[in-house]
Amino acid sequence: MEDQELIIVKESFLTKIAKAFKKIFSRGKNDELLLNEAKEKKQAQTEVELINDTEYVQLEILDARRAFRKYVINNNKNIAKEIFDYVQGKLQENEVEIRQLIDINNDEITYEDIVKFLKEEEKNIGKFKFKNEKTGRYCVPVGVIGIECADAKDAIQNIFKSISTRNAIMILHDNYSKYSTEALVLLIVKECLKNFYIDDNIIQMFEKEEIDLTKLDRVIPKSDENLAISNISTELQKISSNDIANQNTIYIYQEDETFANDVQEEIQRLQNNDIYKSYNIKPIKGEFGNVVNYLQTNNNASAVCMYTNNTQKAYKFINWTNSPNVFVNTGVKSCKEIGNDAGGYFSSKYVLHEDVF
Repeated sequence: MEDQELIIVKESFLTKIAKAFKKIFSRGKNDELLLNEAKEKKQAQTEVELINDTEYVQLEILDARRAFRKYVINNNKNIAKEIFDYVQGKLQENEVEIRQLIDINNDEITYEDIVKFLKEEEKNIGKFKFKNEKTGRYCVPVGVIGIECADAKDAIQNIFKSISTRNAIMILHDNYSKYSTEALVLLIVKECLKNFYIDDNIIQMFEKEEIDLTKLDRVIPKSDENLAISNISTELQKISSNDIANQNTIYIYQEDETFANDVQEEIQRLQNNDIYKSYNIKPIKGEFGNVVNYLQTNNNASAVCMYTNNTQKAYKFINWTNSPNVFVNTGVKSCKEIGNDAGGYFSSKYVLHEDVF
């Protein structure tokens, strides 16, 4: 009897242990199932990175970039012609002073040369936002361009390019002097720009060592007749590994939460498309200014896409982002890289938008 009771007790005790273990293992399986479910959800819902622009950029470059952004979205198609005409008038008013300074500095340039440079550059106005009918791409300004110059001739020729190309031009002078002939011409041009409410920081002149070349959008080195064909300086090539890393990246900008589903659907579409398997699809969100600055810093992305209902922001996004393929509300339609087929002062950009203009 006592033995039987002992057996019953033992069975009861073992049963309880078995149930406890079963419960523990069952809980583990449930946890595993929940984890797997969470992983699947995470894979399906790609996290959107919040962009906060905190990178330091020197003031001179920031001033140049602000000037570029204002000038490039100016819709007055005749403004460059009007500025050139006004500058020519002011050069004539200051002809005596310019000739005197040329003599003092023993420059290998004449007043007639300066007027000739202005007239020659005036012919390039038509290249701004020019559409190549063969490729369907636009010839657009680059942004902030540093141009290495050795003398007054080089410097003055490139001062006028800020007007015709709408790029922010930073003259990187070997022999910079505020008493030089080119400094006087620069001052005259700056005063003329102000008359048209154009930020005069669109054109600046410094010694090369004063400027952080890695933060410029392009640097054109001294190369005599091939100046306009050169893409980028040796110094910039050495430090542009960040750009190279981004050449295989597609950025998708979600302006606000109303476009969350659109962004996720576009990510899924790209990830399931063999064409884009090798690309890094990077969804981002944040304040518009921060995102634009971030994309400018991480330039040369294969494509950028924005989802928005704001027409002004859409227009700015198309003009300000430095990528060969820019899309608004359409999803990514192409990542084709044509290359620099528009000369050193322009880039080739494919643009596609929907429901914003």
